[in-house]
Amino acid sequence: MSRPNILVLGLMNEDYLSDLFSPLMSSMRAVATVKSVTRIKEAKAILSSNTPPTAVLSIDAAPTQSKYRSLNEQLVRYARAGGVVVFGCNFSNHFSFDTAERFFRAWGVPWELGHYHRTTVYLNADGVQGMDLTGLESSYSVKALNLTQVLPTSAVYSPSQDSRTQSHVFAATSVDTSQTPAAYSAIGDGYLGYTGDVNAEEPTTKVIMAMLHLPTNQIVPDTSDRIVGVSFGPGGVMRQIRQSEMNARTTAASESPGAVSSSPQTEASEPNDSESESSSSSSYEKYEKGRRGTARGIPPRIVSSVLRPREAEVATRAVRRNQVNERKKAAAEKLKDKGNNVFKAGKYSQAVDFYKQACKTYKPLPVYMSNLAAALIKLERWDEAEMAADHAILVDPTLLKGYFRRGVARRHYGKPKGAVRDFERCLEMDPNCAEFKTELEAARKERDEENKRQGYNEDDADRYDVDSDYEAKLVFNLGRDFAPERTVHVLDCPSDSEEHQHKGKGKGKGVKLPCRYYNHKGCQFGKVCRYKHAPDDRSIRDELGRNVCLHFLIDRCKFGDQCWYAHEKMYLPSNGWWNEENLGGWQELYDLVKEDMDDGVFDRIGSAMNGTADIWRIRDNLDMLVDDWQNAADDGSEDDSDDDFYGLGMTRGRRARDMQFEREMEERAGNMGFTEDEVNELLCQGVKPWDDDAWDVLNALNNY
Repeated sequence: MSRPNILVLGLMNEDYLSDLFSPLMSSMRAVATVKSVTRIKEAKAILSSNTPPTAVLSIDAAPTQSKYRSLNEQLVRYARAGGVVVFGCNFSNHFSFDTAERFFRAWGVPWELGHYHRTTVYLNADGVQGMDLTGLESSYSVKALNLTQVLPTSAVYSPSQDSRTQSHVFAATSVDTSQTPAAYSAIGDGYLGYTGDVNAEEPTTKVIMAMLHLPTNQIVPDTSDRIVGVSFGPGGVMRQIRQSEMNARTTAASESPGAVSSSPQTEASEPNDSESESSSSSSYEKYEKGRRGTARGIPPRIVSSVLRPREAEVATRAVRRNQVNERKKAAAEKLKDKGNNVFKAGKYSQAVDFYKQACKTYKPLPVYMSNLAAALIKLERWDEAEMAADHAILVDPTLLKGYFRRGVARRHYGKPKGAVRDFERCLEMDPNCAEFKTELEAARKERDEENKRQGYNEDDADRYDVDSDYEAKLVFNLGRDFAPERTVHVLDCPSDSEEHQHKGKGKGKGVKLPCRYYNHKGCQFGKVCRYKHAPDDRSIRDELGRNVCLHFLIDRCKFGDQCWYAHEKMYLPSNGWWNEENLGGWQELYDLVKEDMDDGVFDRIGSAMNGTADIWRIRDNLDMLVDDWQNAADDGSEDDSDDDFYGLGMTRGRRARDMQFEREMEERAGNMGFTEDEVNELLCQGVKPWDDDAWDVLNALNNY
C-alpha cells in the first residue's frame, strides 16, 4: 500500500515553527510522504497536478490573507473534490477577527471565532463524521482559540459543565460549552479541519494526525530539548525557554497543592503567560477579563509561548521608548509643581502655562487637567475651564474635583442644566459637603429660570437638550486617549527612532507620500529615503514603528495589498479600540460623515484615532461635530437630501474633487507614487517609474 502524500503549507516563512512542531512533523514523516512548501506558485502547482496530495496541512494563517485568496479558493475546490484540508499549528496565532467571517464564508461553514482561554476539554463520545477518534486522549487541558457555531457532530472536543478557565492570574470562571478548540466538517466530498491550540500540546498532535487520516499510534515522542518560547528580562534581554525547563515546571505545578490542573501541561507551564516581564501579557489578560461572558470574546492578539516573529525587536524598541517616557514624565512633574507654586502665589496665568506644558511634555493626566481647570476658573475663562475639567473626568470618572470644577465653569458659562448634573454627582460622592449643596441650589434656580424663559417644561422628554447632547461626545470616544484599560495612544512615546520624524528627502510630490517599503518589510534607504516614514492622520504607529492604515482598521481601505500603510494588527496593543466589537465607534462615525466632509474625515478625526492629537485639537474637532449634530436636529427638516447635512458647505463640486483625488491616489499606489500621465511622460524619456532617478527626471521636466 502506497504512503499518503501530505502537503504542508508554510507560506509565511516562520522559521521557528519547524522546531516548535517538530514532533508533529516527525510523526507525519514516519507514516507518510511530506512535502513542505513556502511559495504560493509551488503550492498551487501541486494542488492542480495530476497527482494531488492526499491531505493538506496549513501551519500558518496565510490562506486567510487577501493576497492568498486565490490559493484558498483552490483549497476549497480541492476539498470539495475529495481532499482533506486542515488548518492548525500556528494558524490560530495569526487568525484575526476581521478576516474570520470572510474566510469561513468561503468554505461554506457557519463557524465563527469564539473565546481564547485554557480549559479542560473532552472527546466527543458520539463521534465525528469522517474522522477516526481511536487513540485520541479522552480529555486534556488546552489553551486555544475556540470556534463557535459548530455543529455537535463536527466538534472533536468540547468543555463540560464543570470545565473552568485555568489561569494563575485570575479566578476560574465557567466556559461556553458550545465552543470547541477542534472542529472537523464535511466539505463536498472532502473535509475541513481546524485546531485552535496555540501551543504544541501532544494530544493536539494526535488530533491533527487523525484529521489527516494518519494513524495516531505512530506518534513520535518529544524527547528533544527544543526551544518552546522566550521571556524578556530587565533591559529587554531575551532568554529562550527550552522544553526541559517547561517539563520541570509542569512537574512542580502538578505536585503543588494549589495546582490548577493535573493535566500534562497547565497554565503554569507557559512562561509567557505568568512569568514574562513583557507588559503585553498583563495587558491582554486585563482585556480578556473584561470581555469574558460576551458572545464573541475573540482576543485580537494571542499571547502564548509561541511569540510573534519580531517579539525581540518589539522588546528592544519598548525599552528605548520607556527610557524617553520616564524622562518626559519626570519633566512634566516638575512643571506641575511649578504650576502649583505660582497658583498658590495668585499667579494664575503662569499656572495655566505650566500645567499646559506638563500636559504636552508627558500627557494630559487627570491631575494636570483638573489643576488647569482650577487656574482657568480663577481667570474666569469658563469655556476653557469646562474643557479641562471635562477631559479630566473622561479619563478618571471618579474625580470629585473634576465634577465640581466643571459644574462651576458651566454655571458661569450659561449651562445650568449641565451644572446641575455635575453638582448632583458631587453630592452622590460626598453628601455632607455644604459647598456642593449651595452650588446645586443656585444651579437649579438658574436652570428653572432658563426653562421658564424658553417655555420649557422639565418633564418634556422630547425637548432637545444641548447640554445632554454635548456630553454625548462619549459616543465618539474622543478625549479618552488615556482612560484606564483603554489604549488609543498606541505608545506613550513613539519616538524610539529617527524614523518617527522622517518626513522624506528631496523634492517632488513623492516626498509627501508614505514609504510603502518602510511600512511593510522595511526601507533600505533609512533617513535618506525620499518618502515619508513619519506617522500622519491616516495611520497609527505600532510597536515596530510601522504606520498601520486607519482605513484598514475600520475595514474601509480599498487599496488592499497596494496600500502604502501596513495592514496588520499583530503589533498593535491588544486592548485598543481596533479590537472592540464596534471598533470604538469610529467606523460608525466615519460612515456617518464620509459623504459630507470637504476636507476628509481623517483630517478631522484621524489624530484622535491614532493618539497624536493634543486635547485642545480633539476638543475643537469635537465641538464642530456636536454643533453640526445640534444644528441638524434643531432644523427639524424631513428633507432626505444630505448635500450639506453638517453645514460645512459641502457641494457636489467639492465631492467630485474628492473623488478625483481618490482616483489619483489609486494611480499613485500602483505606479510607485506616479500618476498615469507622469508614467507616460517618464516612458517617453526612456525612464521607468522604479528607476532611482525617476523623480529627479520628472522634476527636471516640470521645471523645464
